Amino acid sequence: MNAKPSPAELDADAALEPSLALSEVAHKAMMGMLLSGELAPNEVVTERQIALQLGISRTPLREAVRRLEGERFLERQRNGALAGRALPIEEYMHILNVRRLVEGEAARLAAGRVAAAELELLKSRIGEALQLPEDVVTPEFAASDRDLHALIAAACGNPVLQQVIGDLRMRTAMFRFGRLPQRRKTVCEEHLEIIDALMAGDAQRAQKAMHHHVDQVRLMILSRLGGQ
Repeated sequence: MNAKPSPAELDADAALEPSLALSEVAHKAMMGMLLSGELAPNEVVTERQIALQLGISRTPLREAVRRLEGERFLERQRNGALAGRALPIEEYMHILNVRRLVEGEAARLAAGRVAAAELELLKSRIGEALQLPEDVVTPEFAASDRDLHALIAAACGNPVLQQVIGDLRMRTAMFRFGRLPQRRKTVCEEHLEIIDALMAGDAQRAQKAMHHHVDQVRLMILSRLGGQ
């Protein structure tokens, strides 16, 4: 029979919990900084400044920083300093290739399984974005894109696949490639095709539409590279 933990051990565990909770808060906050560009690629992480900004001590922050380094969102430079990791174009394209496979499979599995009301709401949001001029920047466009992909991943019925998709999309969201051509109208049309296939319960059509959607991102990047 396993021995019960001593009062001292329980006290030690209780003392650790606040640090662990703050470490999670710090990790989430730093991920937000990386995704928004507030912490730019190759920008050195200044623990003292970030700790002050987040209002926490440096101990839980160091835990978050170590975790982000292990996840390859931060990398150590030659001088030993940690900085935001710049995603190489080759790695970005490799991730897109994997996203094509896993998100296509998720769309196939999710066909007919997503609530019609949720899809109708997304269609309405996308329709509103289509009415705007191509050069108008709106957070709602990015939000509807994020919500559609998340909805499909959640409905595919495979939590491992859902987690993989979330991680891959987070990594591609951190990619910085300068100003890219506006594709709002085209992307909205691609999203609507995916939604229509999901609502119809057509698994093969949903998979094909998702493949096409990811392929267009790859083609846009390749076109931009060819024009440089």
